[in-house]
Amino acid sequence: MSNLFPNLYPDHILPQISFKFQTSSGAAAISTVISPLESEQQQAAFHSRCTAAIIHALRRCFPRRDGEATKADHRKHKLHQSGAKGLVVVEVAASPSGSAPTGCAARIFGFVGGGWRCSRLGRVMGSAASSSSSPEPDEGSSIAERISIFLNQKPLRMTNMLKVARLISDCSCEEKLVIFDAGIVHSICDMIAQCGAVETGLTQRSMDRQDSGDGRKRRQRRNSASNSHRGVGYGHGSTRSRWDIERTVEERLAREEHLIWLLSALTAYIYTISPDFSEDQIEKFVEHDHLTPPVVKLIGESAVIPLLEYHLKNDSVFDVSEHMEIYQALLETAAAMATVPSLVPYLVKPYSPQAKSVAKQLVPKFKEIMSAYPNVLKGQMGSPDFRLIDFIHKIERYAEVVLNASREYETQLPPEERIRTASTARPRTTHSEVSLNRRSFDLSEERVDPSSDISLLYGKALKHLQMQTYRFIGDYGKLVVPFSFKKEARNVNPFSPALKERTKRIAKELASMPQALPLNASNSIYVCVDEGRCDIIKVLISGPDDTPYQNGLFEFDVFFPTSYPFSPPKCAFLTTGSGNVRFNPNLYNDGKICLSILGTWEGRPEEKWNPYCSLLQVLISIQGLIFVKEPYFNEPGFEKYQGTEKGEDYSRKYNLQIEHATLTYAIRDQMRNGPEYFKNVIQRHFWLKRHAIIEQAKHWLAEMRKDAIESERNPKRKDSVSFDTMYNPFNQERVIHSLITELQTMTCPVDQYV
Repeated sequence: MSNLFPNLYPDHILPQISFKFQTSSGAAAISTVISPLESEQQQAAFHSRCTAAIIHALRRCFPRRDGEATKADHRKHKLHQSGAKGLVVVEVAASPSGSAPTGCAARIFGFVGGGWRCSRLGRVMGSAASSSSSPEPDEGSSIAERISIFLNQKPLRMTNMLKVARLISDCSCEEKLVIFDAGIVHSICDMIAQCGAVETGLTQRSMDRQDSGDGRKRRQRRNSASNSHRGVGYGHGSTRSRWDIERTVEERLAREEHLIWLLSALTAYIYTISPDFSEDQIEKFVEHDHLTPPVVKLIGESAVIPLLEYHLKNDSVFDVSEHMEIYQALLETAAAMATVPSLVPYLVKPYSPQAKSVAKQLVPKFKEIMSAYPNVLKGQMGSPDFRLIDFIHKIERYAEVVLNASREYETQLPPEERIRTASTARPRTTHSEVSLNRRSFDLSEERVDPSSDISLLYGKALKHLQMQTYRFIGDYGKLVVPFSFKKEARNVNPFSPALKERTKRIAKELASMPQALPLNASNSIYVCVDEGRCDIIKVLISGPDDTPYQNGLFEFDVFFPTSYPFSPPKCAFLTTGSGNVRFNPNLYNDGKICLSILGTWEGRPEEKWNPYCSLLQVLISIQGLIFVKEPYFNEPGFEKYQGTEKGEDYSRKYNLQIEHATLTYAIRDQMRNGPEYFKNVIQRHFWLKRHAIIEQAKHWLAEMRKDAIESERNPKRKDSVSFDTMYNPFNQERVIHSLITELQTMTCPVDQYV
């Protein structure tokens, strides 16, 4: 064991190690168990295959070597002496030749021993493994030379970057000045900019600027046909994958990992490594003699501020939870900068006219969004996500440091130059954006002018209703409302320990929706969640403007299977006129939804569901890819008529029938018999859009009469298009006239609009 793991923890701490190999050629796995009793030959063969990956995997789990650990660390990490054994399981992917190349990857599965459980588990990327051919600095080299060698290794390696952060943190102010003079800080800032450019899309924007306008137009024309149907039920072209999702995700994680290491090194230079920003620690590092004006200028004008602005604009709890490490590293660096008075102005003042203040606008909003998560769906999640809760506590501490520093800095500024602190808090008459608790709609303190801009009024009247809860399940666990997946819901215990991760994932997604769901007069999405179970959901989608679905409200059932997120959510379409209407080639009158992301259509692999997708993507896909301007061309084989006179005529006649179905079933029926859980949404939506709907109905009547006259002149056109449901023009007109009368006599759902 000592030959295999030199200078690591003693053998009595790691009595048994289990490794599993898988060659890249797909050969059978080789399982090997190494213990202190194994032969030297076995250890040598094992050593030649994966020493580097194993050592660095263990170093990630145990960041300090035995000789460097303090007595307190020994007391914390030492296993019970009562014979309890630890276990580390590492999966290593090695090349067929048996060497340990740069691309070798290792995954730590667990270390358990006695009463202590290792919490530092994760994936070690290929760049984290050392190579025997990598140059190592001499012991006699200066600190600047050693750091420079580590930074110049391509790709960056985790253990070396941890050494860099430790070396910088242990330096005195004088030594840090020497490091700056040697160009180390310049290199770190440049590397942060390189890694961050990919994350923020700066590279793509620069490429777009260099590209000519004619070239972009040519590509748009070339891709317009394929993009118009991509991802919907009926498209055309190859189903071959054009890009590898897994590889893209791995590359992003690798870039993020490099960025985290570099930010840690910069934080160590500004403040210290792994700071907790306690009062005692801040007093300890109160001197900043090494942060001279050139150093401050370099750090303040580096890519750190643009990176903070880019990432802190993200208001998705789900997305942040998937990348907690990068957000923690960024805010840790921001808090370190806030401890230096000369760096605070860079956090307070926007770095460009279009940018926002990191300290006064972005950090407070980000903090409030994340802090609200523990209260979202409280009582429905079972055990909370302790890792995310711990992350939120750290974010709150970092934000407090930044806000305190910014307030102290602005006391020196005249009032007109100060920036107002942003907040997501809403007036008492509306919901918080991150709350799912229902509250009565009250505008008693504020009179609303009906003639005001409909877009502003729409959001004001319906924002608090966009995310609601309702009691779908009554006594004895029985559903009290119709639900398409009643059988599946009855057979699932959402509080089962086996479904804990599923429930946490659903809660994160729902917590992100209030900030992400579209809400405007032209198109909106509303979500209602069961009060006791977050996996039973009702959705209401408004038809986008300039489509035959305009102003209609379409209802869907959503249920999360037990295999979620590895399989897509189950969705069913409910607005079918009791099974009489097929609103779209992708929406069947039995409720089936034909969409590649739901696995109901054979699309490209990148168009299908994967664990990185979310319910929000499904809802946006339905609204944007199914409720389209010309749904006729979604029919299989009909896309060949697109752009032809015959096809345009067919599409127009098809749209007339869809518009009538929308006016009849998605508007009139919803007004009369809409579901109770969306009652307030339906009343406010149709009241605010009643004038637009009346004009829409009158336009349909005119178009229908025009089409009837043309059909009489040309009898061959009467049967030019076949529909699933036969329509009677006289009955259709009677229904539309009835709808217009109902809208004209409609009473305001709240007195404040009168």
